[in-house]
Amino acid sequence: MKPIALIMAGGRSLRMRASPGGRHKALVKVLGVSLLERNILALLSHGFHDISIAISAREKALIALARGRMAHIARAGGATLRVYLERRPLGTIGAARAIGARADNLLVVNVDNLTPLDLTAFLAHHCATKAAMTIAIHTEPFPIPFGQVSTRRGRIIEYKEKPVLPVLLSSGCYVLSPAARRRIPAGRSVGAPELVQILLREKERLSAFTHSSPWIDVNDPAAVDRAEALIMANFRGFELFPQPPDSEFVLLGILKNGRIAISKSSHLGSAGLKLPVERVNAESESPMDTAVRLGGRIGLPVTKPHLVASFDELDSRTRQRTRCHIFVCQLPAQPKGKDPVSQSGIRWLNVNQLSESYGNPRAIAYVNRYTSAQNSHTDGG
Repeated sequence: MKPIALIMAGGRSLRMRASPGGRHKALVKVLGVSLLERNILALLSHGFHDISIAISAREKALIALARGRMAHIARAGGATLRVYLERRPLGTIGAARAIGARADNLLVVNVDNLTPLDLTAFLAHHCATKAAMTIAIHTEPFPIPFGQVSTRRGRIIEYKEKPVLPVLLSSGCYVLSPAARRRIPAGRSVGAPELVQILLREKERLSAFTHSSPWIDVNDPAAVDRAEALIMANFRGFELFPQPPDSEFVLLGILKNGRIAISKSSHLGSAGLKLPVERVNAESESPMDTAVRLGGRIGLPVTKPHLVASFDELDSRTRQRTRCHIFVCQLPAQPKGKDPVSQSGIRWLNVNQLSESYGNPRAIAYVNRYTSAQNSHTDGG
């Protein structure tokens, strides 16, 4: 049997801390995409075709999302998505006992952890070591809030004020063999640490898969901000499938005097005012070439556009995968009192008014993140 994947979305224990309304973490959006969708896209990019989500039966909104949009996205990626309802809390690993019966090996990921970990290599490592359970581990810098003292024979030989120490941590990703799943206590909440202790007592082989991929646990609004910064700095790992896309587009944010250019025309067929967008002619030009060509088409002098990020998006209707490249260009400041609008079909919008109505929600989220960061640097923040 082929391996399957389980996303642990849990229940009330996975609600976002210090968040209005206490939203479930799976519903929280990071750069325009929910944590649940990000996990599903990561699994699809590594070829998992049998995906399950463990959800508390009380989480009506999350269940509706999983059975609706998430099921369509999984189908577009060639996968089957199943929802396992926890009638009672089963912890961070308990649901694996019931779901894993369909597979030799079961990959388990936690919905609130984001990482571009190579899941294919992770699973291959587990199979090669013939372990009962394999845990993905990484080194995380941990700041010590106190002074660290080293001694020898009662004498202080070193003093480090608030050092940052490397700590080996679990990445919240596991592969479980049938033997490991059979040892999960049935019908109650079970965490991964408890299962590890059970397997160690029974002398089962536990394997470590050490990686250096970026990783973050998204627990509160501050972690969302850090996650967005982490993804922007590593977008090729987080946002792009290993396989080439079916088509590519460039979205261009042209900034001037605290404003951003929006256009009446769009090659995506959208009505109304949108950020300028253009299809990439992959046979004859690069995405940057397309960005420059797009600037020329709308009559603005784009010469050195900056690539903010790229991301892949699945169309649940056509099953096509599109890669969107987001470029930003800063035009020279206009003298005070001079109208910055001179091109036909172009309107200028204050950057802080840019919303999802002006283009692809993911792309808009990236542009807003970029402009906010630039404004904070300008203000000395």
